[in-house]
Amino acid sequence: MAQKSNLNFDSFQLFSPLLVILYLCIGFIPNLEAVDKIAPQWLVMNILNLISLITFYNYREKLSTPITATLFSGMSISYIGFILWAGFSYFYAINPTEVLVNITRQINVIMMFLSMGILLYNMKSKRTFVCWVITTISVIEIYYVLNEALGMINTTGFITPGNLKGVTANRNITAFSLAIKIPFILYLINFLRKKILKIALIGLIFLILVGLSMIQSRAAFISVALILIAYTILNIYLYFIEKKNISRILQIGSFLLPLTLAIILNQTVIADKGADAISRASTISISTSDGSVNQRLRYYSDVFTHMKSNPVLGTGLGNWKIKSIEYDSPDIVGYIVPYHAHSDFIQLGAELGFIGLLLYLSVFLWAIYYVYILIRFSKISVEEKMFLFLMIIALGVYSIDANLNFPIARPQALVVWTLIMTLIMTYYQQFKLQGKKINTNSNIKLFFLFFSFTILSLSLYITNSVYKSLKGQMFLLQDFNSNQHNLPMNQIDTIVPEIPNITVTTIPINSIKARYYFNAGKYEKALALLENGTSANPYLFYSEILKSQIFQQQGKLDSAKVYARKAFFGLPNNDLHASRYLNLISMTGDRKSLNEAFELLTIKNKLNNWKNYLIIASNFNGKTKDLNLIENANKALKLFPQNGEIKRLHSKILIGEEALNQSVINSNKGLEYFNKKEYQNAAIEFEKAITFNPLDFAHYENAATANYLSGNLNKGIEQIDKVIKEMNPLNGKCEYIKALIYIRLGDPVGACPLFKIALDSGFVAANESYAQYCN
Repeated sequence: MAQKSNLNFDSFQLFSPLLVILYLCIGFIPNLEAVDKIAPQWLVMNILNLISLITFYNYREKLSTPITATLFSGMSISYIGFILWAGFSYFYAINPTEVLVNITRQINVIMMFLSMGILLYNMKSKRTFVCWVITTISVIEIYYVLNEALGMINTTGFITPGNLKGVTANRNITAFSLAIKIPFILYLINFLRKKILKIALIGLIFLILVGLSMIQSRAAFISVALILIAYTILNIYLYFIEKKNISRILQIGSFLLPLTLAIILNQTVIADKGADAISRASTISISTSDGSVNQRLRYYSDVFTHMKSNPVLGTGLGNWKIKSIEYDSPDIVGYIVPYHAHSDFIQLGAELGFIGLLLYLSVFLWAIYYVYILIRFSKISVEEKMFLFLMIIALGVYSIDANLNFPIARPQALVVWTLIMTLIMTYYQQFKLQGKKINTNSNIKLFFLFFSFTILSLSLYITNSVYKSLKGQMFLLQDFNSNQHNLPMNQIDTIVPEIPNITVTTIPINSIKARYYFNAGKYEKALALLENGTSANPYLFYSEILKSQIFQQQGKLDSAKVYARKAFFGLPNNDLHASRYLNLISMTGDRKSLNEAFELLTIKNKLNNWKNYLIIASNFNGKTKDLNLIENANKALKLFPQNGEIKRLHSKILIGEEALNQSVINSNKGLEYFNKKEYQNAAIEFEKAITFNPLDFAHYENAATANYLSGNLNKGIEQIDKVIKEMNPLNGKCEYIKALIYIRLGDPVGACPLFKIALDSGFVAANESYAQYCN
């Protein structure tokens, strides 16, 4: 029996590294026809967790200590508490289905954490093993980045940093996936004996830093600075405690040298190709003039505002992307919502309250505490202590990412984070339990295995549903974004499963389905789906805008306007919402609603909104002048002084449509006379146009030109001075006309400055006259 037991244990030692490698390679799983590659990655993680549990059950007798030590660590208990609290949010969430989707993901992460802890607990040379696996993965990742960059240079001659995604979904994920692996490589450099391997690994770090310089993620630059500072402090500390061992100071060069070379290469070669790392790094600031910083600060402010009023219970796990719409609605363009708060910590605070935030934060605090105890009080080797310190550096890189982005939503980032936390936890548990007898209760062990297997089996259904949904959403969102209806009607109800009930962009799936039924004229079916859509995401108001369209088609204008109003006041910066509501206001002649909507409609000073407002308001304008409307028209003209449509509407509001039309008639008559060289009659008609529309400087310019040509120079001067001194069109033409009059008056000295102003204003017709009279 003993021989069989040893055989089983040996086979586990062969099997456990393979599972760890498979976990670490989750990031290489492609989209597999889904909208986002995270869907198949979550599914693979779920499957690997189930395989791990089956393995643990098979070797349960040999794994009693690893299972018990891993399960009952302070870090694990805090993490389990976080999961339980997050699961409780199902009962108060805005969208409970989203809680199911996201709690399933969190369960899979904690199961991956526990599984890695059990797999690595008794693994021999686990430090070297994981570092070489991480190093190998980083080689593949940087190869894809550099290959993409080279392809860009060969195609266009330039690098587009935003498109350097490597094997991930975007450049920030790629940048941090590379940066977080640097401490693992540094460990190998410090303790490998073969110089050729050291040089090769230093070269790898150089390539990674070159890649980061081209990706230009500012947050990753901060991470690189953190690694440099922490690694320098580490080696200086070791220099002193090892009796001024100069080799420790030289070790700093393992990172400093490739960093310096990468900067030199970037500045001498790469910067000219569109990826200047120094210029990009110089923009790192907390200034609100930076669009990206300003956006994040706005998101943070919204979260803190919400947490103040909801300190205990938040919006529900995964529901901040829904609730955030309400806070950010004045700044949301179209249906592009703030999916993440760009800080995992405060987002969890918004979703789960302060208790959820503290439980999640405590997992990180346990890691710091464990490393402190191990470095300060344990008798493990300097090599092991240095490794643990490097793991804290890597955790610091993850924390920067977690405070500026959203790695909690990305399996590729979570896998490495889980590995870091697992390594720290296993080292601490082995130190804590050294020489102590562990109570390995078989009932607890079996309960853990069977309960986990049950939960993961249920989660497999959800992760698979999400994966299927994201494959179907590919077609739904293509149609939605292009305003098409290419999907056959017989596939609408079955194209995606019931879970989740919103798309990756938070649009209710039932509402997207409803647009097909609306297009097919099946209004009742569409309205029924839209009701479900509203409950899935009550803050996006896409369901309301569709309801408005349906009711308008049915001739129910009042109902159509009610729902259009909800959509507009819910997301006022959405052009579809604004134009639909204004159209219904116009159709129903609702002046009061127009005035009520004015402030939100024009707060962003969008040209089309101002135009639409002035068009409708001018149609409502009666014979009695509306002073408030005149004030608004004047404001619009100040905002858009060069826009012809705004000018026309401004004139229509101030002088009335009848007078405006008459001025056009007189102006056209004046042009007819002018073309016949009957300049006196032309001047008379242009002056009549002025009396009807004194706001149009073109009438004054035309009248002044006609008077100039007919010899009525003083009157021409008077009319053109009106344009120059009061209307100031900045077109150069008025100065040119006045200069010609001065020439006729025999004053070329007075004309030359005017010709010069005309030329400076871009009126090229003044060139010839300036050359003739002024050179």
